[in-house]
Amino acid sequence: MGIFILSELFTGESAKSKVSRIIENIEKAGAESLLVSTLDTIAWIFNIRGNDVIYNPVAVAYAYISRKETVLFINPEKLSNEIQEYLASEGITILGYDNIYDFTSKIKTSVCLDSSKTTLSLYNAIPLENRILDILSPADLMKSIKNETEINGFKEAMKRDGVALVKFFMWLEKAVPKGEVTEYNIGTKLVEYRSQQTNFAGESFGTIAGYAANGAINHYHPHPDTCLEVKPEGFLLIDSGAQYLDGTTDITRTVAVGRISNEMKKDYTLVLKGHIGLVSAVFPEGTRGSQIDILARKAMWENGINFLHGTGHGIGHYLNVHEGPHSIRLEENPIPIHVGMITSNEPGIYRDNKYGVRIENLMLTKEHLSTEFGKFYAFETISLCPIDTIPIIKEMLSDEEITWLNNYHKTVYERLSPLLSREEEQWLRSRTYPL
Repeated sequence: MGIFILSELFTGESAKSKVSRIIENIEKAGAESLLVSTLDTIAWIFNIRGNDVIYNPVAVAYAYISRKETVLFINPEKLSNEIQEYLASEGITILGYDNIYDFTSKIKTSVCLDSSKTTLSLYNAIPLENRILDILSPADLMKSIKNETEINGFKEAMKRDGVALVKFFMWLEKAVPKGEVTEYNIGTKLVEYRSQQTNFAGESFGTIAGYAANGAINHYHPHPDTCLEVKPEGFLLIDSGAQYLDGTTDITRTVAVGRISNEMKKDYTLVLKGHIGLVSAVFPEGTRGSQIDILARKAMWENGINFLHGTGHGIGHYLNVHEGPHSIRLEENPIPIHVGMITSNEPGIYRDNKYGVRIENLMLTKEHLSTEFGKFYAFETISLCPIDTIPIIKEMLSDEEITWLNNYHKTVYERLSPLLSREEEQWLRSRTYPL
């Protein structure tokens, strides 16, 4: 599939409306125009999707937005007559991709841009007499705050992804003892089951399937010639995701495929405690990710354990699986967490040459309560897949943590079971029993 228009049935807002809101925001910031280089932001603004970058449904392009004109710089040969007519009806002018430099050299307005996401050559093409407002692009922040249609789309995509994952884990449990599973064919099997779902559009990234010691390698990608066979012992870490027309998924499960040690059980339970600690947070409006990152690490730190990657990243709506501008990590990020943002929750423990543990769900930020002290936000988990309970040391969990896990599994069962066969429903029931 080449470049196409993503229907407002999925986006919930027209390109013309987004452009209008962007203009209001850049003028409020003190600029007259916006220069955009980031491909996912351009795709979001104009409601277009493409396949110019693997896993990311974007098209190579630039954009310029002002009250006077809105211009999309893209190879016109990529656009069908239907797409060109749609863009024209939204008030968008189309120019060739290579026209961006000549156009920029003739801009006579103050320009808003993010220099960290703009090439030096394009930055230098702006006339010296023009005032440049170098800030986070208002469009980037707008994109990260999902509207009601996008949120509903995400939740529907999670159901279908959950159904695919039930089918996959049922296969995995039967296939491992037979010696039929390798790190590599896990990815192909996930694609097989996900591709059976409505609105499936591909993977959101290459599956990370790490068995035993390979699970401790962040962003490990198995190769068919060197991958490990998954044997009925130890941990298997699977981090995978899909693109659906109505949402993007990213989920990690670590499963015990056989006998595991007490150390593995303890590490697994500490990761689960961190996961629950973060998703259970209630925090005031204006809170930044670095201010709540500790909630995912506290139990680990108390045991002299840490992980060195970020705890959470934003997720695009049928766009890039890693999306800014917010994050949850140790390093400071000045962007606060807003209602409508979708963020991953993925603490982990990695023991070199032994194994890795990570549990990841996606969370929606929502309003929780309003008091005399202001507004307070909370997270709602939207991913739907059982968390393996076999490695859990129940005595390490508080009553509140056990309640969270049981409630999560109750939600998973209630939302997925109507979509499953009888055999699948019975399997899911057995994997979501209260702890």
